[in-house]
Amino acid sequence: MLRTALFDALLVVVFLTWVQAQNPDDLRTPEQVVRHHWEAFSHHDLEAVMSDYAEDAIFIASNQTVQGKTALRQMFNRYFSGATTGAHLPPSFDVKITADGEVGYEHWVSDAGKPGAIEGTDAFVVRHGRILFHTVVGVRAAGAQK
Repeated sequence: MLRTALFDALLVVVFLTWVQAQNPDDLRTPEQVVRHHWEAFSHHDLEAVMSDYAEDAIFIASNQTVQGKTALRQMFNRYFSGATTGAHLPPSFDVKITADGEVGYEHWVSDAGKPGAIEGTDAFVVRHGRILFHTVVGVRAAGAQK
């Protein structure tokens, strides 16, 4: 009886130590990760965006494939730098976020109803609170001009 109680107490201590050692970000659901990612992206917060990715994450778009956090940081840094310079204001976005299992999904429209509007989707595979795989596809609305 005493042995069982000691074993149970040991299990509780091991479990509590494991829980305390877990990074809270590791416990986020795919939907929470994608929502955080969208907020960080829309505010051009490079560090917050990077916090969502696994070290070996893969990003695929129609014009590029990037792997690893170093390459992702460079890509997002270029995007954020280009989006805030020049005569154009950054686009405004309407977005809907959903998730199912390990897959998170964004459906977005930039500058809805304006010339040059783009509609697109981002799909994410998320495990342990980090993006492993991210793909994006954007298409200009029919008849939209650049």
